[in-house]
Formats: sequence, structure tokens, C-alpha cells
Amino acid sequence: MKLQLSGLFISAVTLASGTILFPVNAAEMTTATSSSARAMGSGGQINFTGSVTDSACNIVSGSTSQNIDLGKWASNYFTNTGSETTKTPFHIKVQNCPSSVRNVAVLFDGQQDPTESTLLAVTGGASGVGIRLTEADRSTAISLGTISRKYAVKAGNNNNGSADLTFYASYRATAEKVTPGNANAVVNFAMVYN
Repeated sequence: MKLQLSGLFISAVTLASGTILFPVNAAEMTTATSSSARAMGSGGQINFTGSVTDSACNIVSGSTSQNIDLGKWASNYFTNTGSETTKTPFHIKVQNCPSSVRNVAVLFDGQQDPTESTLLAVTGGASGVGIRLTEADRSTAISLGTISRKYAVKAGNNNNGSADLTFYASYRATAEKVTPGNANAVVNFAMVYN
């Protein structure tokens, strides 16, 4: 690396990663590896914490790939923005949870509705409607990209805990006028432990 320095004294700081920073005026320093010099400012520290568990729960095979029928609804059923259909339940079940796993939750992710980002976007022709996911209480919405509430793992014999997570899905109008057509969507999920 080629350095040109002018001045009598330059203070350098060596970071834990081995990087050396030179807090000098850009006019006083040029390098062959950068087209512009940078000044150093205040900093801080970030601490990362976490743990590695012995293993995770197994998702029951019927829970990994589900087809949930939300029914057929007339477009005039949706009388205004925010109109919602009957909520349809679905379950995600886990088993063989080790004793180190006390709680389990779900992170849902999918294509967001362009009008209301908390809803799943639908494909197939219908417009002005999205799919809303809710917790077991049927009223607390689950936004895409956020973690659901925690469910306690019920202890079993020989570190064989299990949990049955209940959620609901419904169509929700995102416009004053809903146009007919298929209203399908896919949501992916990941399990979150403790």
C-alpha cells in the first residue's frame, strides 16, 4: 500500500480486528486503495449474546406444508376497507423438544400486500383484498416479518416436549371495491425457540 503523508505527527488507532485508522485531514493523506480519505469520529461498543441449544423441536409432518381453504366470498361481502371474512384456524405442531426448549414461536414471512404491508398479498386475479394472520385470540394481528407470541412447550417423557400453536387467517379488504378472482397466497414460516 502506498501512503503519502504530510505533517510532523499522525496518531493512529489499531482496532481489535487489526485495522489501523489514521484520523487525519483528507488533504494530508492519500492511499492507493481508496479514492477518498475518511475521518474518524466517536464510537461505541456492541455486545452480542446468545446460546446454542442441544437441538431443536421437530415440526410435525402435517404442519410443514399445509393448504388452508379460506372459502369463497362474494365481492360485495366486503362493504368497505377493513371488512374481514370469518377467521379460519390453522395449527403448527412441534414435538420431540429437548428440555432446554421452554418456549416456541413462529416468524411468518411472505409477499406483502402493496396497500397494507401487514397483510399477505394475493395472486390469481382478485384485487383490493389481502390475507390477515392473527394469534389464537383471533384479534391480535401478526405482521409479516415479526415473531408471534410465545407458546409454552409441554414437557413429556424423556425430553420429549411438544406444543400446538394455533393461528387464524382471513381475507381483509384493502380497498373500497374488491374485484373477484382467485385470492391465493403463500406464507413461509420459521420456528423461534425460547
